[in-house]
Amino acid sequence: MTRAPLTRLFATASATALLLTGCSGTAGTTADTDTSHLRVAYGWYPTCFDYAQSNPFALFGRQVLDTLLSEDPSTGRLAPYLAESWRSLDGGRAYEFTLREGVTFSNGEKLTAQVVADNFETLWRMAQQGVSPTPGAYLRGYHRARALDGRRVRVEFTAPNAGFLQANSEGQFGIVAPESLARTPEERCAEGTIGSGPFVLREAVQDERVGYQRREGYSWAPAAFARTGGGSALERVTVQIVPEESLRAAGVVAGEYDLAYSMTETGLAQARGRGGTRTVLAPNRGVVNTFVANTSDPVVADPAVRRALQHGIDRAEFVDTFYGEGVEPATDVVSRGHPSHRDRSALLRHDPARSRTILDRAGWATGADGVRVKDGQRLRLALTFASSDIGADEAGWEYVKDALADIGVEITLNRVSEAQQADLRKTGKWQLAVYQGASRGDADGIAAFYHTALAPWDGQAPRPAVDRPLTEQATTVDPRRRAALVDRAVTAILREGYGIPLFDSAQVLLARKGVEDLAFPVNAWEPVFHRVTKR
Repeated sequence: MTRAPLTRLFATASATALLLTGCSGTAGTTADTDTSHLRVAYGWYPTCFDYAQSNPFALFGRQVLDTLLSEDPSTGRLAPYLAESWRSLDGGRAYEFTLREGVTFSNGEKLTAQVVADNFETLWRMAQQGVSPTPGAYLRGYHRARALDGRRVRVEFTAPNAGFLQANSEGQFGIVAPESLARTPEERCAEGTIGSGPFVLREAVQDERVGYQRREGYSWAPAAFARTGGGSALERVTVQIVPEESLRAAGVVAGEYDLAYSMTETGLAQARGRGGTRTVLAPNRGVVNTFVANTSDPVVADPAVRRALQHGIDRAEFVDTFYGEGVEPATDVVSRGHPSHRDRSALLRHDPARSRTILDRAGWATGADGVRVKDGQRLRLALTFASSDIGADEAGWEYVKDALADIGVEITLNRVSEAQQADLRKTGKWQLAVYQGASRGDADGIAAFYHTALAPWDGQAPRPAVDRPLTEQATTVDPRRRAALVDRAVTAILREGYGIPLFDSAQVLLARKGVEDLAFPVNAWEPVFHRVTKR
């Protein structure tokens, strides 16, 4: 959405009003000796300040929000947060949470079971309106939420929802104050939401900066991310909008910024050999960067073609040639940090001789120009990608094109705009497409990507060997049975080439050496600044 320059100023931590101004202002530079102020260089200004509606801008929403549960990074297990305990009822058709006492929102309102119930009811309503699709997917089969008393809330579903507990550790399920619940989705986007988190939004200047102020009295961070004494060591956090990577890197080297997001080898090279900086790798937990295969297309529908593609790409060489620190060849459909990850690299092994044999046996004969032909049809596939996609440097896709030409597959590169890509997704008129995996540390994230009824790319033909186990796992609360169903689906995905996983990437940050205790509880885009110290 487009808005006029927006500034939010808090006289106290409980202030809630946004002040619209006609001037944008400039950020003052704080001396490097100010250990209470963290300065972050980030590439994009958020289009929406409501995390429930704006998944790409997790960094901004997470600073003000707390969730019912957290995840222990050392074990991956769920841990208390706003809820001190929880239990599953009726085979996963209901969940009951007992809230911790003494929690307040930054405007002074109290956390109660009724407030939490109202949060779920509002999220479901927003999902039905189409403005909050991701929480809507997490609430699959939602029936109602109700307060049992002041501290206990029960959420009920029409069918078992196995991924619901994990969803309550993600920022899009952050609990907001009654004042925010009363706002329209448009107001929440423009003004942000009031949470119980360790910071409050202090100012937002369109396309320039977003500032946060420490929440005094905050003392309920989860154990894995808490600090001695409770409150944040930082008094302020300023996220400066710096679209150019070179400027983000130069700013960290010069001491203008303490931390810079979204660095590649280009930016890291600027800092290499310069004192005072270090690289931080924040692993993602989601579906890896992938070629999506449209199985409704007559050529891609041939399983031999997809199997040949799976073994026709040297992922290790591809990564070594075009990517730097933080990128590894894919070994599964999900990242290494995902709880469903298994080392399935044998199913992704580069074996062009095997690819040729597969195509030969399927009747794809090598033509005079090296391109295979079957029943008069050339083995030609269009690879669609947008400028915003991973690997948007066309040289990387040229490499893939050359590699697949070696097994007799002709690839044409189809660069499109984001709008054109969105249209193609809906029409189903595509063959192969580049897709960046979404982050979700639960098996439902795999289903959202590969189940043909849920996949973001329309037009794919049903595939029972994948769709059935992914449907069943979503309602299976027994962890061993659920893992077995996921394993069955993923094995079919890789063996049949329904997806061509390429690489597993971590978020790469450049930091001043004095920045310590940076943590990422759910994914790389949700840092915990509450725990950060700066010296």
